[in-house]
Amino acid sequence: MIFFKMWVCILWVCVHGVCDKLGDKCPVRQLKELVRGERCCVVGTLFKSMALKPSILKDIGSSQRRITGLPPQPPRSKYIAPSDELILEDQLQRVTLCGDISTEELVTGLVVAVLGEELDNGKFHVEDHCFVGIPPQEPMETDQANDRYVLLVSGLNLGSAWCDQLSIQLLVDYLSGQLGAYNDQLFCSSIVRVIVAGNSITDKPLVSNTRKDKVRYLSRNYTAETVGAVKELDSTLAQLSSSVLVDLMPGSHDPTNHVLPQQPLHKCMFPQGSRWSNLKGVTNPYEASIHGVLFLGTSGQNTDDVYKNSSLLDRMQILENTLHWGHIAPTAPDTLASYPYANDDPFILKKCPHVYFSGNQPSLQHRTVHGDQNQRTLLVTVPNFDLTHSCALVNLRTLECQELSFATTCLSSRDNPELKLYLSQRRQEEEQSYHSPVDREGEGETSALFEQEDSDDDMD
Repeated sequence: MIFFKMWVCILWVCVHGVCDKLGDKCPVRQLKELVRGERCCVVGTLFKSMALKPSILKDIGSSQRRITGLPPQPPRSKYIAPSDELILEDQLQRVTLCGDISTEELVTGLVVAVLGEELDNGKFHVEDHCFVGIPPQEPMETDQANDRYVLLVSGLNLGSAWCDQLSIQLLVDYLSGQLGAYNDQLFCSSIVRVIVAGNSITDKPLVSNTRKDKVRYLSRNYTAETVGAVKELDSTLAQLSSSVLVDLMPGSHDPTNHVLPQQPLHKCMFPQGSRWSNLKGVTNPYEASIHGVLFLGTSGQNTDDVYKNSSLLDRMQILENTLHWGHIAPTAPDTLASYPYANDDPFILKKCPHVYFSGNQPSLQHRTVHGDQNQRTLLVTVPNFDLTHSCALVNLRTLECQELSFATTCLSSRDNPELKLYLSQRRQEEEQSYHSPVDREGEGETSALFEQEDSDDDMD
């Protein structure tokens, strides 16, 4: 149903794009109107048939393999295979695509217009294709006289075995003006907001050896390790919120709903931080206007899922592609869990952001993309702070990005073989794993696009 809604919402945008690109040379047909040998244009939704795509049936088969003594299917960082096929479908029919279209780089859920003809074997030979493109963009209304900055950080992973508390504390002290000389403190005063882009709590908490050796009924009085991680996060957010506005996004590791859009982390988990009005829990995906600059971003699940289901290796290229595709999370709900919306798809890009970011990525990358209608968007892949000890700083006036590093030499991976091995394993796991409307005076507005209303039958 959600793919059909996506197709309906983007159909006429693709049709107009095809007409602008090809003129009136070829008629636009539905799949049921195809005539073999006739050169025409068809608009539909892509489905990528993948032999290696995870499924519950394969999981059941893996259980049977364990019972019979056969080894289970190995974990994969990518699920693509040479036998993959692209299938174009509309509300009535579907057809297999071949020709000038990249099966490896595209994913399920994309609305595309293809130019070509139907062959005798029933396949549609593609000569050219186009996507929705970058949507229109509203002009920035930021102050051009003074430089203001927004800090993007992700992947604190508090509670992990190798969590570098010193680097996190250096970040907090720097933003609160307790580090550096007068010029550094003056510069920090121009940082108007901090966006924490998910995965603030680790998914693999450190468990003591004494706890591991005990059976469950003897360890019932122990406190869960994640409780201590939440307390550490609460203390960190309280220090940050005392001096700067903080928007806290949930991630795949954080205690909130798993499906997208993820709802804000409940403020009851942060008794210290919630005392400050500067701390706001926001949704994932996140959209807000900050001093006239439109920010849009996620905690990285959409980028990671496209990475797994395509041959694309560059995370920045994936982020740029989603902008041209006109959809934040095209693979949802096929391989990326999402809420089953009935009437609309909130992940469709209806207006072009000025800053578009993706959190919890292997490294910091940034690029400026220009559209056909004078759109200008800064793309940022926010690095995992737990692995890189760095974050991104965005200038609201110039839309330039720079890296801030808080690495400590005492925990350098070059000097610590165990830490080097751990970081290597963490990077491999990251590659293999799936990855409120509030007015603030003069500080912009957080969008409620991805928020869901509370149900009337919620349990107390």
